[in-house]
Amino acid sequence: MMWILWLIIALLVLLLAYAWAIHPNLPKRDITPLLGVDYAHRGLWNTNDPGETNRPENSLAAFRAAVEKGYGIELDVHRTRDGALVVHHDDSLKRLTGKDIRTARSTLKEVRACKLPNGESVPTFDEVLKTLAGRVPLIVEVKVEDGNHALLARAVYDRMKRYSGPWCLESFSPNAVKWFRLNAPEVIRGQLAFDSAGKGKTAFLFWRNIGIASMLQNFASRPDFIAFEAKSVKWHSLPIHLLRLMKPWFVAWTVRSQEDMDKYRKQWDLQIFEKFEARK
Repeated sequence: MMWILWLIIALLVLLLAYAWAIHPNLPKRDITPLLGVDYAHRGLWNTNDPGETNRPENSLAAFRAAVEKGYGIELDVHRTRDGALVVHHDDSLKRLTGKDIRTARSTLKEVRACKLPNGESVPTFDEVLKTLAGRVPLIVEVKVEDGNHALLARAVYDRMKRYSGPWCLESFSPNAVKWFRLNAPEVIRGQLAFDSAGKGKTAFLFWRNIGIASMLQNFASRPDFIAFEAKSVKWHSLPIHLLRLMKPWFVAWTVRSQEDMDKYRKQWDLQIFEKFEARK
């Protein structure tokens, strides 16, 4: 029977090691300035409003609309080949502009020549921040490509020093979040996650998705909050159970109906929404 005891001890040690590996930033930090508002995903766009084509995602028009409604904003930042920061979601500009170029491999001039559906150029990060003028809280997603996490993180941090409103940082890249942990620990940081464990077209994606679902990237990033895909979260799973015991902040993305938003209020501390106008 001794082997059973040793097995139990071994399992407990593994559980404790796993809990240590995925633990968030401790002690839990105050994020009061970021609370109390819902966050418009890439600005306020695609709300079935007749004028929505005049404010595509991540456009200055969409950001102005979000500010007018009193929402916080979640936006995406890329670094161009020549070191400029631009606001756009995808690695490629094709979906919104029709130009199949990758932001990280293009110059600012090449990116700015691409037009959004409303005729605006892809905005620079500086343009967006000047438009917002500190009036709303921001969730800034750092979009890493071609291993540029350190250059991108540094550039975002340097620019955000001049933003007068509350803000926080999130990324799927644990290396980008880790950069902030080591170099700008005062910034509230979040680890993006989703549960697609066991899926992926390549071996790299297969194992990457297992790492994301198991929250092992927290070992590097030690996030203040977990930004999890609301539709894929499994509240009964071991990593989520353990994290809830350690009480990080939880952020939901992306909520697409008022019904879901109302349902999630008690489960999530912040919600990122799109395709409707959220109400309290």
